[in-house]
Amino acid sequence: MNAIKQIIGMFCLIVLLSGMPLMLYTEKDEVRFEPGNIVSHAVFLVEQIGEGTLGTYWIGSTERDIAKDIIPYTENTFKLLFSSVLVSVLISVAFGLFLQRFRIVRLLQRILDVLSTIPDFILILFLILIAISFYKLTGMRIITLSPVSDAQNDWFPITVLSLGPTIFLLRVVSTKYVQISGEDYIGTALAKGMSRWHIQLHHVYKNIKPFLFSDLKKAIAITVANLFIVEYTLNVVGLTRFIFSRESSYQFTTAVMGLMGIIFLSILVYMLIRLILYVFERTLIYR
Repeated sequence: MNAIKQIIGMFCLIVLLSGMPLMLYTEKDEVRFEPGNIVSHAVFLVEQIGEGTLGTYWIGSTERDIAKDIIPYTENTFKLLFSSVLVSVLISVAFGLFLQRFRIVRLLQRILDVLSTIPDFILILFLILIAISFYKLTGMRIITLSPVSDAQNDWFPITVLSLGPTIFLLRVVSTKYVQISGEDYIGTALAKGMSRWHIQLHHVYKNIKPFLFSDLKKAIAITVANLFIVEYTLNVVGLTRFIFSRESSYQFTTAVMGLMGIIFLSILVYMLIRLILYVFERTLIYR
């Protein structure tokens, strides 16, 4: 019952956010406030869902079926979102915990600490400029910035999108690693002759895990926030295309579908990452 209430509440909030451009807008240098527009569009959307259809939307002068496009759009966004978060978790655990003692890893962390002071959208634009410069020097095209062409590949958007959560999670894991390594029970384990690998798995990781899980939601939130920029600038055909259309005006129904899809994908990604970490524990720690 609580889950149903949360879904209904989430749906109402998304409808309210999606309806803001319809409720508050300008016309002939005059600001208009018409809250009734949200109600009429929301009722029409609910009627369409009740009839088993999501309706249609426009790309330029072409009318397309939302139900037909939402599946491939969702697949592309899920692949981008899940891969980016997974990469950030793997790098943060590997470099922040198991490879922490190497000097080159600590140097990398200092570089990422400097980058963390720069806003994510600036870093994304900087990486795009690097890709353009690389193309000018080598003739190898990594990205496509033309609005009429789709993304050139998957790995570059994943790399760009994973940068923000990687910096955040790596700092969390590294900070907790330093704190936990100074605890008395770590010194006792070393005095007993336990291997470094055993201590990192059975003592350090177990104590870092609660902080990793709690900050995983923040990392996903960072990824979702950057998702809008990455999909739009790199021409990834994903759910944000429902929200930001280059070739047509704002459409309420597609905005609701896009936001709902991104939220549910965020929840799914969180559950899958938790599952992967659970399998990791059962395989290497509790075997």
